[in-house]
Amino acid sequence: MSVPKSAWLLPSVAYLSLGMAPALADDASWQKAHDAGWKAYQEGQFDEAERLLRAAEKEARAFGDKDPRLATTLDHFAWVLCAKGMPEHAEPLAKWALAWREKVLGAEHPDVMQSLNTLACLYDAEGNASHAEPLYKRALALAEKTKGPGHPNVAAILDNLATISHMEYRNAEAEAYYKRALAIREKAAAGDPASLAPSLFNLATLYLDQGKFADAEPLYRRALEIRETAEGPEHPDVAVSLDALATLYLKQGKADQAEKLLKRALAIFEKALGPEHPDVAACLCRIAMVCTSMDQNSEAESCCKRAMGIYEKHGEAETPGMAKALESYAVLLRKTGRAEEAAKYEARAKSIRARAAQ
Repeated sequence: MSVPKSAWLLPSVAYLSLGMAPALADDASWQKAHDAGWKAYQEGQFDEAERLLRAAEKEARAFGDKDPRLATTLDHFAWVLCAKGMPEHAEPLAKWALAWREKVLGAEHPDVMQSLNTLACLYDAEGNASHAEPLYKRALALAEKTKGPGHPNVAAILDNLATISHMEYRNAEAEAYYKRALAIREKAAAGDPASLAPSLFNLATLYLDQGKFADAEPLYRRALEIRETAEGPEHPDVAVSLDALATLYLKQGKADQAEKLLKRALAIFEKALGPEHPDVAACLCRIAMVCTSMDQNSEAESCCKRAMGIYEKHGEAETPGMAKALESYAVLLRKTGRAEEAAKYEARAKSIRARAAQ
């Protein structure tokens, strides 16, 4: 089952006014670095976002223990590190921001809701649904209480809760969450059409995983069109939508249509995230599947080997992503008469999946 990444890649919860004390001498420097870093993140420029938010963090640390700016910076910095494929480095930042906000601002402050959502999304990125779900539920209750049941913050958290139900095959529950989120976003779409994309995308992915292709395709297409218009044609979210739509076509046997979309997605991922990001590897695996189905065996083998190399380099040799790459390569090996070699890759993939399920 494909997991809707957009639920954790781009935070949908709107960040609120911090009610800060009178500006200190370095406030302008912090504000400039922080705002520019967050803008770079939203535009998919993750290396630049990291550089700027590190500078903002340095400024924020000079404001004192009771000032909220460090928590804000670290919370946002966690999103950047997660987007760069480093959730394990993002987690301690998000935990610190949450603990500070609970202690200083109080357990029911709106900023606590934001920190709960951030930390939950990081656990999602690590595949730790049991840790993520209670944080999402707490964030949802706080959002409904402080902002009202029809607020966009509620929709964002519903989307994220739905991904947990989705991953655990609680499909009816997931669909209900997604539809409620989409209904909230539809009402607010006139002012922010881009906010519709996550709910559209995620509901489409649920339908895709259930084999409801006719229901999934128009939702994917609408999400893609919104993202291209709102974020630009080279934003990573556009690549995510292209990748998903290509997966739909691949499952329908439309390999030629899938190939075009996947290669465009790959180019975007490589430019935005770097040529050795795990998202690049995942996209390469899907291209390999397409190429195998179209008898483009040399290209398929190259994609598989490159994907496996990326996972190895990033310390992800025991992840489901690597298992998928191994399985893709095994399919090619069997097709090209190398059954004995294929069996070795299949056995390794099976072992990885067995350990992940424990």
